[in-house]
Amino acid sequence: MSDTTQVLTFTLGDEEYCVPIEYVAEIVGGDTVRSVPNTEPHVEGVTDLRGETTTIVDPSTLLEVDTGQLLTDGGEATERIIVLDADALGTESPVGWLVEEVRAVNEVASDALDTGSVTESPFLRGFLKDDADDNFTLWLDPHELTA
Repeated sequence: MSDTTQVLTFTLGDEEYCVPIEYVAEIVGGDTVRSVPNTEPHVEGVTDLRGETTTIVDPSTLLEVDTGQLLTDGGEATERIIVLDADALGTESPVGWLVEEVRAVNEVASDALDTGSVTESPFLRGFLKDDADDNFTLWLDPHELTA
């Protein structure tokens, strides 16, 4: 019997993505994101989560995925923010990803990750194939998407 790992699945555009659950601190929504001048295009700004400054990034910018509007003109998150744990990332503070929909926490076999067919994208570790419906879930590397 193979070992298993838990992943959080979510969507950006028409694609489903996942990240190992040990990186996820919490999922929040509707928080106001304050823009910060002179940052990278994928950095939307910062928000205060229980007294801790959290950088908010839009992974769809790095992944070149078309999404709906993830922030209102006033800076409020229209969907969900997956907050990644600072200790798991090896960063000083948490980082939040703007996503369209959080789907589920799934348990997958450790050997289910296919790394042989992945593009040269540094953001992808591989993909999971759902044999039931021929769909793929792209497994993201949280370190690369928060660098």
